[in-house]
Amino acid sequence: MHILPQESILFVLFAIIVILLIARLATAPVQAMLKLLVNSVAAVILLCFISIIGEYWGIHLPINPVTILLIAVLGLPGLLLVGVLHFLFV
Repeated sequence: MHILPQESILFVLFAIIVILLIARLATAPVQAMLKLLVNSVAAVILLCFISIIGEYWGIHLPINPVTILLIAVLGLPGLLLVGVLHFLFV
């Protein structure tokens, strides 16, 4: 029976941890872009819904790349910011 030296076992464990960290770092930008894409689609749907419902009260928020990204990144505070800025400057 052959017994591995303790240094070899530690090296293998360290190598596995480094590989997992590198894989995690490599997929992080992809996950962030995917999350931004999903949030952008949700922002478009939300803005369309607000425009359809708000038509009865004369409320219309612009649907453009700036408002979509602002809402996608900031969420509900971004929607409130777009609404406040729209009513202040229009």
